[in-house]
Amino acid sequence: MRKYLVWLIAGPIIVALGFWGWNYMRSRSLDEKAKSLIQNQNMPYLPPEQTVANVDPNVLNRQTLEEAVRNFRAAKSFRASISQPIAQGTLTGEIEYVKPLRLHAILTEPDKQISELIIIGGTVYVRMGAQKWEMSNNAFAKSFGQTFFTSMLVSDNTLASFGIEDNAAIAVKSDGSKHCKNYSTQYKQEDKSYSIQFCLNDQKQIVYMVTENKEGTMTTNYKDFNALFLIERPMMPLLEPRKPGETATTTQ
Repeated sequence: MRKYLVWLIAGPIIVALGFWGWNYMRSRSLDEKAKSLIQNQNMPYLPPEQTVANVDPNVLNRQTLEEAVRNFRAAKSFRASISQPIAQGTLTGEIEYVKPLRLHAILTEPDKQISELIIIGGTVYVRMGAQKWEMSNNAFAKSFGQTFFTSMLVSDNTLASFGIEDNAAIAVKSDGSKHCKNYSTQYKQEDKSYSIQFCLNDQKQIVYMVTENKEGTMTTNYKDFNALFLIERPMMPLLEPRKPGETATTTQ
C-alpha cells in the first residue's frame, strides 16, 4: 500500500518536474534564438559569395592604357623632354605645351646649335642662341608645330589612334627608376610594325613614351600635367625710324 502511495505522490512530482524541465529547455531554446536574431541584426550584411569569372589580363591592360590615353588627351598643359632621331642625327629638346595651340620649345640640333621656338596657332617665332626673336616661315619649325598640335588635338581616345590593333599583346613590367609600370606593345605605321612603350604612374598618367620608327627610337618624358603656366608671344625688336626709300633694319 505504501508502495502505491509513494507512486501516487512521486508520480505527479515526476510529471511536474518533467513538464517544468520541458518548459525550461523550450524557454532556453527560445532565448538563444532571440539572442541569435539580435546578434545577426547587428552584423553587417554580407552578400553571398560569387564566383568571379576569369578576365583576360590583356583586356585589363588595354583598359588601363586607354584610360591613360584619355587622361593624356584631356590634359590642359604639360612639360616634356624629347629625344628624336632625324636625318642629321638626334634632336633633343625641352617643351612646354598649353592647350590648344601654344608651344614653347628649346631644341638642340645634332650640330649642337640651339634654337628656341614659340608657336602660337600658325605663327612661328624663332631665335638662334642669344639672337633677337623674329617671326619665321622656317619649313621645319612650321612642320614641327603642326605635327605636334595635330597629335595633341586628336579626338580619338582609343589605342587605335596610336596605330595599336585590338588584338595586340601588351606586356607589363615595373620600372623602379621612374616609379611607373611599363606597358609594351606594337603599333603599325605604313604596314610595318614597331614597338611602343607607355610607362604609367599610380594616377594613370604617362611618365614617358618610347616609340620606334623608321628613323630610330624617339623618347618623350612627361611631367607637370595641368600645371598653370603661360606661353606668350615674345617681345619683338623695335624697327628703326627710316626715311622714305630707306630699308628698315632692326636695332641690336
